[in-house]
Amino acid sequence: MLYRNFYKALVAFSCQMVGEITEAEEIVQDTFVKTWQRQNTFSSTGSLRAWLYNTVRNASISFLRHQQVERNRIEEYEREYQLMTDNSDDVVITREEAYRQLLIAIDSLPAKQRQLFLLSIEGKTFSEIAEKMGITFESVKKQRQRGIARLRTTLNPDALLLMMALVSQN
Repeated sequence: MLYRNFYKALVAFSCQMVGEITEAEEIVQDTFVKTWQRQNTFSSTGSLRAWLYNTVRNASISFLRHQQVERNRIEEYEREYQLMTDNSDDVVITREEAYRQLLIAIDSLPAKQRQLFLLSIEGKTFSEIAEKMGITFESVKKQRQRGIARLRTTLNPDALLLMMALVSQN
């Protein structure tokens, strides 16, 4: 009943805020799961509707805050990477060494994560990667996050900056 009565409207509401239908659908699905897990009782349909919209609004705002934090982090990596890219011999050697370390680290990833990162470095979008690998958009995002977490533990700071600059293009 909740799905039939509220799903489309909640997705439209969230999509107006986050600007991405896939993310809006995920936010609404998470809200329905929370509703089911809490097994809240509401005195009226109006209070249920208010709770659903408020929960979706808060989740959408949280998503946007997280996106802003990620954008700031990527901009920081890009600024740092720009500092590395002047043409002095030392910087060229450092950049080449960072590429070498990055490729070695990517080669150590599990096969699917390795393929995902190589496609990402080629400039493919999440949707293109998902289609090429035959997995969902969400799987691409999750595998990318897992791969980044794994690479963060093995890469030196220069290679990490390079990796973030290369994969942040999506």
